[in-house]
Amino acid sequence: MLSRPSRFLVVARLAGRRVVAACRDPGRLSELLVPGVRLLLAAAARRPRRRRTAYTVVLAKRGGAWVSVVPALANDVLAAALVRDGAAGLRGARILAREVVRGRSRFDFLLHHRGRVVLAEVKSATLVEGGCALFPDAPTARGARQVRELARLGPRALVVFVVQRSDADRLAPHAGIDANFARTLRAARRAGVRLLAYACRISPRGIALARRIPVVI
Repeated sequence: MLSRPSRFLVVARLAGRRVVAACRDPGRLSELLVPGVRLLLAAAARRPRRRRTAYTVVLAKRGGAWVSVVPALANDVLAAALVRDGAAGLRGARILAREVVRGRSRFDFLLHHRGRVVLAEVKSATLVEGGCALFPDAPTARGARQVRELARLGPRALVVFVVQRSDADRLAPHAGIDANFARTLRAARRAGVRLLAYACRISPRGIALARRIPVVI
């Protein structure tokens, strides 16, 4: 990587030439996307007329480990784990619907688990400090609003954090970045909303849930 001129663009060197790639993660990623970091770029299958770049940043390598920088993958990784019944804490869960609208928000999944219909929101985390994954890495008014709406459902709601890297042993809300989200998450847990987090196994060949990790509030 050479530079990141905006949150949505990365300049990199590929086969000796300078290329511009799209970044799908609008977070700060200040500890991850830095000059000199090794990237895995995906070429666009087709380049629409309005698309400015021919590549998308998929992975970044820091500290010897790959990290996914495609937030949307978190949903697909969780869905794949649910289909093969491989998500600890959600054994036997079935996906009833995706992209479900409730109130002012859209949520990722409607699940059936242990005889109950549960509304679930998935959050992708990439920031890890001292083994602790932190979410968010930039203020998220939308995330706080979603969690507030889930709190109204209590035990019929779920927030799942998918840490798209392998070096996390726990997850916590990043109060230093977004104190409002941290307060909202604590209130949701008190209301009965279940919080789950998973670290991932990740390489250029693929990504999958590796293990469940505790959520520390």
